Amino acid sequence: MRGLPDVPRWVEAHGIASDPEHWIEPVGAGFALGHDPAQLIVVAGDADADAVKQLAIARGHTLLLAIEREDLVAAVSSVRRPPERAILHTLADPDALPELEGATPLDSLDGVPDPLASELAWARQHGPVWSAWLEGEPVSFAYAPWRSAKWFDVSVDTLPHARQLGLAGIVASAMIRDERARGREPVWGADQGNLASLRLAKRLGFEPVDEIWVCAHA
Repeated sequence: MRGLPDVPRWVEAHGIASDPEHWIEPVGAGFALGHDPAQLIVVAGDADADAVKQLAIARGHTLLLAIEREDLVAAVSSVRRPPERAILHTLADPDALPELEGATPLDSLDGVPDPLASELAWARQHGPVWSAWLEGEPVSFAYAPWRSAKWFDVSVDTLPHARQLGLAGIVASAMIRDERARGREPVWGADQGNLASLRLAKRLGFEPVDEIWVCAHA
């Protein structure tokens, strides 16, 4: 994908590029790779700071920036809230992933509130969504929103009333095992301040390997 190596920090870029709904826009000598339904843009290459700033003004999407590009962070911070560091993890020993039971592929979105239902409907077009149930309703979900040839991105979401019950670990473990059987390895990304996600990643055996900047829309 435009010379980007297939490594954890570029899993979203490779995934976006493989989707027919993606677009590419030059930003100086670099480029921005975007996906409007996911409201996500990855900036790569020798991107110009002012061009990325204008992109941040024009489009209300989350931007992913290389951790080394402090100049882009400064430019985007002038028009948005400051970016956050996201810590990327991979499994140190994939065979040691806990065998947690109780998750099943989601076959209906009944009972799932919006906007999560819309997000899961999009995810189901690209692969299975694994879910755990509480009192007859699906409440915790895991899926891979983006995939490259070697990697897949882990996404986990649990409804507020069902948190702290261990369900996120159950669905994440099931989804990771399913995706690994298809020949890819997981990338777990968590904002530096998301302690719950970082703790879960560690409990499942993930170790930090890289970082990126995440700039959400204000």
